[in-house]
Amino acid sequence: MKTVANYSSVQIALHWAVAVLILLAWLSAEGAEEALEAAEDGAATGFVPHVAFGMAILSLVVLRLVIRLTRGAPAAPGVPGSLQVKAANWGHRLLYLLMIAVPLGGVSIWFGGMDNGDIHGLFANVLLAVALGHALMALYHHYVLKDGLIRRMMKAD
Repeated sequence: MKTVANYSSVQIALHWAVAVLILLAWLSAEGAEEALEAAEDGAATGFVPHVAFGMAILSLVVLRLVIRLTRGAPAAPGVPGSLQVKAANWGHRLLYLLMIAVPLGGVSIWFGGMDNGDIHGLFANVLLAVALGHALMALYHHYVLKDGLIRRMMKAD
């Protein structure tokens, strides 16, 4: 993957949009369970925000990944090959994996009729925890290390 100095304005907008959508999807999960139960009983469900948020997350994350693979992204701070850089790289990989797997799990439940809601919920909680860890590390870099890392996701090239 190409390395660039900063994220583009599109990458930054997608990052924050996905972050908000993940939080909204997590907060609206209970409503989706109720809607799914109603649908299984033959009732019309109408618009289900949790499903819409999940579909938006999946779409935007795929777009993010395509842009990241074609345009590139800034290198993780630190000495290349160090534990810090490896942890940052694997943390981002885990985030992308979860941001794709969790919505696909939801698709399999809502549109595929699969009974894997417990697994979907577990991995959604893991995604939220990893995203929180990601945010805390960004704040650590900003306030403790004072290395300007967080500015890369605030100001575009």
